[in-house]
Amino acid sequence: MKSPVPIFDCHGHIGVHPDFPACKYTPDEMLEVMDLLNIEVLAVTSSRACSTDCPRGNAEVAAVLRTYPQRFRGYITVNPRPQGEGLRELERWSYFHRPPLIKFHPDLHKYPVNGDAYRPLWDFANQTRAVVLVHTWDSDPNCGPLMFAPISRSHPQARIILGHSGVTWRGYEQALETAQAAPNTYLDITGSQSHRGILERVVARVGADRVLFGSDMPYLEAAVSLGRILSAKISDDGKERILRCNFRKLIEEDD
Repeated sequence: MKSPVPIFDCHGHIGVHPDFPACKYTPDEMLEVMDLLNIEVLAVTSSRACSTDCPRGNAEVAAVLRTYPQRFRGYITVNPRPQGEGLRELERWSYFHRPPLIKFHPDLHKYPVNGDAYRPLWDFANQTRAVVLVHTWDSDPNCGPLMFAPISRSHPQARIILGHSGVTWRGYEQALETAQAAPNTYLDITGSQSHRGILERVVARVGADRVLFGSDMPYLEAAVSLGRILSAKISDDGKERILRCNFRKLIEEDD
């Protein structure tokens, strides 16, 4: 199955994830899949940065961007602790992209996304009109989707992507509630659970313009995520927006 339009994929990874130790795909191997499915651009974060070491992980992303500048975009992954490190990382890797692409993983970093230590990072995102991808999960005390409505309203210039849209059916309902309350919030359909009719429900509630394609490569099968879009009972125009136009518009706004 190949996408009829070149895809801008908002959610990928490089490196080995502790939950997926068998997935050891190199960027070259990921490019083979991208070419097969017609994924033109994949935005990646480092698994090392999400789990243990942001500075080393972001350096891994920098190496991929140097080698494949046309095919990959890089998130700067930041941990709110220790205090000040996140802002230093954002400054160090500021050349990755404009507007900045930032990744928060409150679950693995074990800190609530609305906690005091995140405030300077959210302020930075608001001041720079950053695109912020945040891991979310149904009712999680560190990153449940309902935690984001106040954050989004307080930082209206930041564009906030709810990674996985809460994953479960209830998580999606929570993500939809937040998206309806805050227009600068976007829903990423990446996830290990697939719910019949959920994409149609999301588009009916918030519109196709705020839904983004994500594959979670290499940990999830990108063809499955693509199939969910292509088989959905939504318009062809809506599918093209989800697969390509929406994320491309977000990341190319300042180009």
